[in-house]
Amino acid sequence: MKTAIVLAAFGSRHKNSQASINHITERVKETHPDVPVRVAYTSKIIRGHMEKAGETIDSVPQALDKLLAEGVTHVAIQSLHLVPGKEFHELLRLANEYMLKDDGFNRVEIGFPLVSGETDIEPVAEAILSIGLEGKGDHDAVLFMGHGTRQLDGSVYYEALHHAFQERDKTVHMGVMEHQEESGIDVMIQRFKKDGVKKAYLLPFLFGSGWHAARDMVGEHDTSWRSRLEAEGIECEAVLKGAGEYDRLVCFWLSHLNDALKRLSRC
Repeated sequence: MKTAIVLAAFGSRHKNSQASINHITERVKETHPDVPVRVAYTSKIIRGHMEKAGETIDSVPQALDKLLAEGVTHVAIQSLHLVPGKEFHELLRLANEYMLKDDGFNRVEIGFPLVSGETDIEPVAEAILSIGLEGKGDHDAVLFMGHGTRQLDGSVYYEALHHAFQERDKTVHMGVMEHQEESGIDVMIQRFKKDGVKKAYLLPFLFGSGWHAARDMVGEHDTSWRSRLEAEGIECEAVLKGAGEYDRLVCFWLSHLNDALKRLSRC
């Protein structure tokens, strides 16, 4: 039995996002020093932009093919996504495909995203809340910016986290950039105006603080979340750190990876 780990992130070319992938890769290597660790990006668009810029990084299938060529028999693919959206479901398909191939792996196990089940909601919400409340004034609001997803079983987690925040602190909110009928920036502005919010702390609920955070959350253009809020007279302060930079969140991914490795060892 020869085992390897693949860390599967959505990916980003923004320099700030590299801090998250570097941090979690280091933590995984510290925890599993005898297991080879590879990083792969699941986004075809990101990989395409990198290729045009002369940069290279493996897709998950490319990383798996290289491990097969090296004689690896068992692989744990750890999803570095925040919720189980389209990219995560593609990992499940690949795991099945690479086990069914005649020359494939003996076994492939997938480590779950940051939030992937009902039991994850409360502990993850507590950890995120502890991050959001750092430095916040009594009458300030905190707004996390998530990506959003079309996957029904993924989108429910954004709403569930928002409700978990609200049960603990009415000033903390979860918003999303896409499919934002119930929790987009328009909805958030109406909530803040109703509550008389004068200052909001903006934090990305993204694995890395890349282009979405730099452009869509705090960009200078009129449609960024900061610009929209400031146009309504709400002062904004941004904390540009991705989820992968916080040990209190990385520990959840490490726990999911440990579970996947345990499943591998029982075959």
